[in-house]
Amino acid sequence: MIEEMNIYNAYDYAVINTKSWIESYGGIVDQEFLDKINTEEEILKMRDTLVKYLDDGSKRLLLKVDGKYAGLFRVKMSKYEKYADYGELGALYLLNKYKNKGYGKMMFERAIEELKKMGYEKMIVGCLEKNPTNEFYIHMGCKYCDKNPITIGKQELKENLYTYDF
Repeated sequence: MIEEMNIYNAYDYAVINTKSWIESYGGIVDQEFLDKINTEEEILKMRDTLVKYLDDGSKRLLLKVDGKYAGLFRVKMSKYEKYADYGELGALYLLNKYKNKGYGKMMFERAIEELKKMGYEKMIVGCLEKNPTNEFYIHMGCKYCDKNPITIGKQELKENLYTYDF
């Protein structure tokens, strides 16, 4: 089941976001940064920020499997100047125990539906260069188009950009 984020499940969104970063970005993102975000204080700050920006034009959705939150995704207007006419899949996170069971594909397809409703005909996705999820986006039919510098904490990294036409 996929549900929209709201004031009642924003905390769950923040928890899934944090847990998936810990699981997916270990060895890629500085451990110091990952340790910092993995505190109750930081999760509550994220929840408060999410609630504050509920009406920012993006759509945040949560995946529930057997009554438990398992993943999340966010669609919005592209933040990349060069791809201003694209909708963006700004996040697609799935806890490790739910990977390779078709849930990522389900969320990806729903993201496309949501972007179509927002009036977009194509999508841009950024994925950290060393993240194994790059293979997922290629498998789903995304085409590599660019590399983008990104700062996470004190670390300078690169993300691969992919496009997908509907």
